[in-house]
This record gives sequence, C-alpha cells and structure tokens, in this order.
Amino acid sequence: MASHHEISEHKHGEMDIRAQQATFAGFVKASVWVCCLAIAVLAFMALSNS
Repeated sequence: MASHHEISEHKHGEMDIRAQQATFAGFVKASVWVCCLAIAVLAFMALSNS
C-alpha cells in the first residue's frame, strides 16, 4: 500500500495563495489599527490622570 505522499501530484510553488495573502494582509492591517488604538487610549489615560 502506497503512502499518501507517493500518490500526491503536488508541485512545490504552483498553489494559488492569493486568498491566504489577502487574509494575512487584512490581519496585519487590523493588528496595526488595534495597536494604534491601544496606544491612543493609554495616552489619553495618562493625560487625564486616570
């Protein structure tokens, strides 16, 4: 009985990864926004002596 890796016809570098790239770009963009918002909240709290 052959293993799954021997049956597979996958060629390295031929997979369409545009969806994964778009998802990662969205994740990075959301992370930057969240970090900036957190910094802004902390700055506001520091200035208002909270």
